Amino acid sequence: MRVRLGLVAVCAAVFWSVGCGGSSGSSDTAQLRVFVAANGMPNVNVVADGDTLATNLGYGAATAYLTVKVGSVHLQLMPVNGGSAFLDQTISIAASSHQTLVVTGSSSTATLKDGGTTASTGNGYIRVANAATSMGTADVYILPPGTPLATPTAANVAVGSDTNYQVTAAGNFVVFMTAPGTTNVNFTTGPLNLTAGTNQTVIVFDALGGGFNYLLLTDQ
Repeated sequence: MRVRLGLVAVCAAVFWSVGCGGSSGSSDTAQLRVFVAANGMPNVNVVADGDTLATNLGYGAATAYLTVKVGSVHLQLMPVNGGSAFLDQTISIAASSHQTLVVTGSSSTATLKDGGTTASTGNGYIRVANAATSMGTADVYILPPGTPLATPTAANVAVGSDTNYQVTAAGNFVVFMTAPGTTNVNFTTGPLNLTAGTNQTVIVFDALGGGFNYLLLTDQ
């Protein structure tokens, strides 16, 4: 009996430190990146389930990947200078995933699933996300510099939507966004660079003071 009680005591001690008969691994967590493109939004702190994960996030900026739990996560964007949450949502996080949350309004978000592409020698992948609310729906072209506009890479990409990853030759590329069904350019990034074997996301959003801007992110 003493031996049995001793084993129970040891198991109980192990349980509180690492879990008896099991362990916690990366499948219990995931990575979330937050990008803010909501006009008029103050600088915010990113709070998940009551824990502050990033501070002083401004308009047109993105966090690094933040480690969050799997399942339902209560996400809040809290103004740095105090007041009510600018965004207060419960979002779903898949195990071991990498996701980017694009915030275009106090109740308007889009979740991008990052990565998951297949390696291709000499190529990478580019994805364009439309967060430009004043532009609205657009056709998107991902082209080598100097290539004329012909058939869009993705047509009728609405605000809050993206092109999905497009296999693209490593080196310089340019993104164009045009009025749907036309080659009337609303915005172009100018030459950008893609490293072979990487996934990148170009998020296009309204520039403060008019026009449009972009942020180029490397995805995991």
